[in-house]
Amino acid sequence: MQAAACCYYCAPKSIMNEMKRIITFAVLLAWLAGFMTPASLKFVVVSDTNPEFLNQKDFSHFEKAIEQINALKPDLVINLGDLIYGYGLRSTRPQWERYLEVVKRVEAPYYQIPGNHDVFNNRARQVYLEFFQKTYLSFDLGNCHFVLLDNLEDGVWGKIGPEQLAWLEEDLRQPRWEQAFVFIHVPVWDMKARNVRPEWREFWFEKIHPLLLAARVRAVFAGHSHRFGPTRIYDGLIYYIAGGGSPRLHKEYVRAGGSNFFLLVEVTENGFKVNVVTESRIISEQEADILKDVFAPHFYQPGEPGNRK
Repeated sequence: MQAAACCYYCAPKSIMNEMKRIITFAVLLAWLAGFMTPASLKFVVVSDTNPEFLNQKDFSHFEKAIEQINALKPDLVINLGDLIYGYGLRSTRPQWERYLEVVKRVEAPYYQIPGNHDVFNNRARQVYLEFFQKTYLSFDLGNCHFVLLDNLEDGVWGKIGPEQLAWLEEDLRQPRWEQAFVFIHVPVWDMKARNVRPEWREFWFEKIHPLLLAARVRAVFAGHSHRFGPTRIYDGLIYYIAGGGSPRLHKEYVRAGGSNFFLLVEVTENGFKVNVVTESRIISEQEADILKDVFAPHFYQPGEPGNRK
């Protein structure tokens, strides 16, 4: 009697899923080998990895991304906020405890800033500080400087208060690095980012943006809007929107063919390169910027009256 042949399609669902996961990782790593340039440092940017309301402890989207991230072996990982669901709950502690269980699986050094879901009122901010002690920070790695800002102070979207501004001015005063990167939650330059008052958009471009230009900052990364891009350039400084970790992505982004993603940034002596990593492939930032025509008019333009709409 001839033995029955075992095939992928006959395997139990759990085995099929595991095979699919292994195949996906193999494809990504093979793609990566030919896609990446020699880098002195590489880091991941991920954002909006929080669960939905009805499944507040279900971080499965983030857990899948963590597997991919670990396979790529970055030097560090930065999460741009909206780490838990948060909103409307008397206590967020159980969600933070679950979140901490999940991020323990990240093998690289892991940094984060809060999003509006994390510090949605004064009590939520107090709990966040009890867990993590600070909402903004900076550090050096190699020849690069990393600045993580909290632009949700006092529950106001886009706000960076006087104390944080003074800290930032001192932090950037004497650049000792070759390149620097800045990370925030709310993209104040994106006019589609609702609930950002015009004064805080103006504040960024009058107070913060000039500091960054003088301090060799090459890029600013934000989350909040559940999509990639559109990417904007102000005075040579590149501004990215990278809110790709959410189980609920922007409908226009999905309609255009977008899916969950995170960024893998390669830093070289001559600059940096942004790769957009989806579940099944790695693409360039140019290919990923699928909403650049749709949202073309909806960005902050310094000095223009339309900014106050």
